[in-house]
Amino acid sequence: MRNSFRNFIVFLLLVLTPNTASAKTMLDDFIFAGKHYDIAPQLLIAIAKTETSLNPWAVNVQGKGYFPKSKQEALKIAQKAYDERKSFDVGIMQINVWWLRKYGISLETAIEPQNNIIIGAFILKNEINKHGLNWKAVASYHTPVHRNPTRGKYYAAKVVKNLKGK
Repeated sequence: MRNSFRNFIVFLLLVLTPNTASAKTMLDDFIFAGKHYDIAPQLLIAIAKTETSLNPWAVNVQGKGYFPKSKQEALKIAQKAYDERKSFDVGIMQINVWWLRKYGISLETAIEPQNNIIIGAFILKNEINKHGLNWKAVASYHTPVHRNPTRGKYYAAKVVKNLKGK
């Protein structure tokens, strides 16, 4: 796990270097993260659809969803939750504050769609490594499957539905 974390940080730092040479889309970000972590970009997109309907500024504070229209507004909501030590998820992939604290990732870094997608792919890859590529890995992206398998199966079914485009 230590090497995995070190590789993740190095990868994230490389990605944080702005690339002004070409215009890219969020789809490119899903493809890039998917290739790096050997995850189908379609699965990452399905998770983002399930989490936020592809809203890059979404924030969920202790179960209450916010859909700000700007990055600044999202950061304000997330910073307040962070300062109050509340549990919250941020960005297109809904990265939980636990991950940000664990790896020392700032809110400003995590909210950027490209970074958020990479962090989400990193989390999913860790779950795939634990469970295999199956519903448990997808469910554990959202909630550790051992905590609530019923909720996990429901979440995984929603992701599959989005994967199939229904």
